[in-house]
Amino acid sequence: MTSDSPSSTTKLCLGAAASSVIGALALMFVWKSDAINTTTAYVLATIPVSLMVFAFVKGLSLSKDNSPATHRYLLRMALTMAFYLITLMLAEHFIDGRGLTGPVAAFLAFLPGLSFAGVVWVFGGLIIEDKDEFFRMLYVRQGLIATGISFTLAAIWGFLETYRIVEPVAAFWWPTIWCLGLGVGAIFNKIKYGTYGEIR
Repeated sequence: MTSDSPSSTTKLCLGAAASSVIGALALMFVWKSDAINTTTAYVLATIPVSLMVFAFVKGLSLSKDNSPATHRYLLRMALTMAFYLITLMLAEHFIDGRGLTGPVAAFLAFLPGLSFAGVVWVFGGLIIEDKDEFFRMLYVRQGLIATGISFTLAAIWGFLETYRIVEPVAAFWWPTIWCLGLGVGAIFNKIKYGTYGEIR
């Protein structure tokens, strides 16, 4: 029996990492809507955390056929998403759950946002470190598509807010949309060039 191909292993790793973040956001939404209590939320939080641990372990076991840049990208992204999940849960627990205020609360609220900067840094590292010019072009194209989507939506929503047509939304949604836009960019790469990019 043959082992997973590098492509399927990479897809599995990225899929688990993405699912962990989506699952954590969905859990946060359900928890905030008072559909479940805090204890249940903490129990269910083991699911996205487990998915992230799986993604990290799977990333460590990637085949040597993957480029070193792809290998580092997956590991860094798994660590960044783990940092995001942990700091988000800490902020929710201590600030919303325990009523923490002051400089410590500000610091805890700052940390999940910092993880978005980490995503940009990790993706930029992939562009710089990959030796294959074709794939570097795909990454740049993917990032530009993501930037175009998030900036366009932010600009449109901003004007709708200005003229009081829609309610304001939390600013963290724009980098979240950028991250989702990377997936859209990967699909565009697949349609035009036959490969997603970092998912080889």
